Amino acid sequence: MPKAAAQRPSVRAPVYGGKLMVVTGHAAASLAALDAHRRGGNVIDAAIAASATLCVTVGQATTIGGDCFVLYHEAATGKTHALNASGVAPTGATPDRFRDGMKVHGPLAAVVPGLVRGWEALHGTFGKLKWGELFGDAIAAAEGYPISYILGSRLPEDAADLATDPGCAGVYVPGGKHLHLGDTLRQPALAKSLREIAEQGPDTFYKGRIARDISAAFERAGGLLTAADLAAYKPMWVEPMSTDYRGHRVSVMPPNSCGGLLLMQLDGLSALTSEELTADPARQMAYQMSAMKAAFEHGQPLVTDPAEIPDAPARMLAPEMKAKMQAAVRGLTVRGNVPGSGGTACVLVADAQGNMICIVQSIYNVFGSMFMDPATGILFNNRMQDFEHQPGKPGSVGPGKRPFHTLCPILVHRDGRPRFALASPGGISQTLTGAQILTELLDRGCDVSAAVEAPRWCNRKGGDFLIEPSFPEAMPEALARYGHKTRRGGDPYFFGSAKCIEWLPSGNLAGAGDHRREAFVVGA
Repeated sequence: MPKAAAQRPSVRAPVYGGKLMVVTGHAAASLAALDAHRRGGNVIDAAIAASATLCVTVGQATTIGGDCFVLYHEAATGKTHALNASGVAPTGATPDRFRDGMKVHGPLAAVVPGLVRGWEALHGTFGKLKWGELFGDAIAAAEGYPISYILGSRLPEDAADLATDPGCAGVYVPGGKHLHLGDTLRQPALAKSLREIAEQGPDTFYKGRIARDISAAFERAGGLLTAADLAAYKPMWVEPMSTDYRGHRVSVMPPNSCGGLLLMQLDGLSALTSEELTADPARQMAYQMSAMKAAFEHGQPLVTDPAEIPDAPARMLAPEMKAKMQAAVRGLTVRGNVPGSGGTACVLVADAQGNMICIVQSIYNVFGSMFMDPATGILFNNRMQDFEHQPGKPGSVGPGKRPFHTLCPILVHRDGRPRFALASPGGISQTLTGAQILTELLDRGCDVSAAVEAPRWCNRKGGDFLIEPSFPEAMPEALARYGHKTRRGGDPYFFGSAKCIEWLPSGNLAGAGDHRREAFVVGA
């Protein structure tokens, strides 16, 4: 631990395990992962079982109508694999079709879902259990499961909008009255779809009955997604991006993920020693805010479809970019703005052999497009909004293109060995949350629970910052002296829900889940 960095105490102790550690955004998902492992599955099988269950229990954040990014460290080879299973724009998605701007809700808001093909790519390359054995917990949950706390909390706010879509209304607002905490959420059409995926494989989603029903639903509603778009979809294996920070190798996804913006923030903060960064809480936050603003100013234009700016990863991590970032941090820059955020779910699984996987999956905003196909029970994403609607600009909408993406899985190594896996929902704030937690872990030397429990801040659409009420009352005034406008309070939902796994020197595992939502940790 750095000499001048005061380690924060843990309110809740980490969960410890010797064979397996699982952290997800819901208890049912974590238990599904543990069940898969106990039946002889590996970390890939466990992660897919958890991912599928999240699609049922936290449908406001992730469904099989969404997509994902994955980082997987394979102990046997020492290689970190990166899977981009983000969705692509439908064939009919041209700038002319969106002259009045990109859509946030409805059938024009969705890209082609990539999650199920992502599962297939992972399982086909690394899985151990049979495909059909991975979905039992998800199917059972879809047949009937108590409403999750966050889902129940969001329904009163979003019920009126959900009620305008027949599919969403039938599931979440039956009879014109939204479900409440304590009610059972029943999703029979989704259960049928998951059962078909388990029995027939992923092709039923992309080329079979489910694909035909999806295509028909979009056609009836005036959307663009077709059976041909689904049949053509493929995820991509890519090379992760990495930078060194405090003697650790931090790896993220390359564009179209915004993960590179996290690395740029770390490159900027590396201008300071750990002692300089953490000596004063207000100044620490000001440094982090300056790093974030500079990263988005210089890096966000590079986060587009991978084919559009092929050298984007190299440009984001170039020595001249690092120099810009470090100058911004030393100068405590206040220039720049950061857009708003959305909703996401995360899966972390690790074993004693050093295998670790981090899946971050999403339908973007809460309840995504608010467009559900009643025949399949699938609620679709609203990722199309992150394209530019004007032609000729970086990130302009076009057939088969991938949009700017907020999902940011993170793996950390030291001396070639796994050290941490972490992730958090929170839309564009994911890179900010990641930088804050890594400061707690690598600069302060905190344990995983203290790191995820530490008070956090996040961006707001207006360009100011929201800081948690647990910060001192005088903190906004202190930050104002550095030129950063902040206010205390706000919905805890805004601050994410961090998950973290650590490999201990003993060889055992420690896991932590955030108190801010429903993160659930299981060690075995």
